[in-house]
Amino acid sequence: MKFSAFFTLLCFFISGSIQAQQVWENDGVSITQLDTLEEGYEALRGDFIIENTSIYEVMNLILNVDGYDWVEGESTSKMHVVSEADSSFTFDFFVNIPWLFVKKTGRVKVDVQFEDGMLFTKSTQIKDYDRDEDYDLVDFYSAQWKLKQIDKQHVKVTYLGVYQDVKSVVNINRMIIKRIRKRLNGTFQNLREIASNKQRPANALVWPENSARGVLVKGNE
Repeated sequence: MKFSAFFTLLCFFISGSIQAQQVWENDGVSITQLDTLEEGYEALRGDFIIENTSIYEVMNLILNVDGYDWVEGESTSKMHVVSEADSSFTFDFFVNIPWLFVKKTGRVKVDVQFEDGMLFTKSTQIKDYDRDEDYDLVDFYSAQWKLKQIDKQHVKVTYLGVYQDVKSVVNINRMIIKRIRKRLNGTFQNLREIASNKQRPANALVWPENSARGVLVKGNE
């Protein structure tokens, strides 16, 4: 994908101004298929409210990559390195879909930023690294989160995922997008359940401790 097209999409995502192609509503979760991208890519945006929580409570769950029990789908994630000093973390993901003969992996650096009262992430794919040879490197990865505190007790969550088309089988993309949409809806519902109705929601980010695959880089005290 041309960088300019994706950069424009990211700016629209932050501002909340993107043209919709199709919208699905399910129990408080809205998922929108966008028509902003060029041919060969699909974008899905999720929007929902988590009640009685904080942006930090929700972002801490997103930071805890090794605890992604609430994320549905045929993938696993493993933290590689955490850097509190520059507010970022890097993780590996592995996708195994036997019925499509798909075994993909990727490494992503995620920057966490605070701006205008919102927490949001910016992901950057890393392609030059030693990876599990049983998995093919994914061609493209992009997933962004935006968290905004509303009414001082609820959080508006917006998610944007960009997916590259599978060109090997005719008409399979519609099936895959439907499958991804259902997995996203389940993931968002799980996140709402575990992050809502907190008597004392977190008021600061909690960076994960170092794992067997990486280290925690502390910021200056």
